[in-house]
Amino acid sequence: MANMILLSTAYSWFIGLLVIMVVMAALFVFIAVFALKPYKLEEINGDDSPLRLLDNREAELATQLLSVQKGSVDHDEIELRLREVASAKLVVKELVERERGVSERKVFGIDNSLTAEQAASLDSDEYVSIEKTFDSADESGLKKSFSANLIQSGDEIKVLYFELKNCILCYEKTKARMGWYNEKFYIGRNNVATLTLRGKTLCLYLALSADEYSDRFPVKQSTSQMYKDVTPCLFRIKNSKGLKLAKELIALLMADYGVMYVKTNHSIYALPYEDDDALVARGLAKQADEKSATEN
Repeated sequence: MANMILLSTAYSWFIGLLVIMVVMAALFVFIAVFALKPYKLEEINGDDSPLRLLDNREAELATQLLSVQKGSVDHDEIELRLREVASAKLVVKELVERERGVSERKVFGIDNSLTAEQAASLDSDEYVSIEKTFDSADESGLKKSFSANLIQSGDEIKVLYFELKNCILCYEKTKARMGWYNEKFYIGRNNVATLTLRGKTLCLYLALSADEYSDRFPVKQSTSQMYKDVTPCLFRIKNSKGLKLAKELIALLMADYGVMYVKTNHSIYALPYEDDDALVARGLAKQADEKSATEN
């Protein structure tokens, strides 16, 4: 009787182990076939591709980092996650590029208008002065630079400008270059973003194709000769909601260039109001009939 009980118990254990082994084998097959299968090219190129998902995650974390205090536990944790995502991107990007061969995607941001001196200054810490070029005159008969228009803008526009400039300069390797018409931001010699004013609206131009982001952001493809070949993606920022979306789009742009959010930049670029005479005295505005060696 005791032998029969022991035999029955042993048989039950054997059946249980067999079931467990079958389940484990099925799980292994699932992992091998589905979870570890290689990505096909059409899957890599899709909107839900691993690289695009990592770009979106990097942009999300960078945006979160903007809203937390530097040195806090949350800041350090988000920064760690950001670095992990950046590392994963390097691996996936290498695999994608190997699968695609030569990328057919149009590359923006190449600024061929730079002189040799200006290009060299971007390779160093040298400051590049304002270009002495001119725009059409306003009602006062003055041709005003971008800086002059900012100085005479309302506080709301100045706040939007400060926030966007700070956001861009928070990323590694970025430099600002002030020009007569606009302010350009560079990574190396690539013009990745440009800020300017159109009337009373702050306009952000980015080295992206607007068609790729128009379903998520209020952007359009610029037709301006000045921007369409280098920074064609136009985003008009009019309020705090637009500012938040612009920061998210900047994060996606920086992810494309492989640069990381490295600091919380709270510099204040003070622009107190000045009248026309003061702007003329500083060279930020000119009479419409005045000529310059660089004026076209």
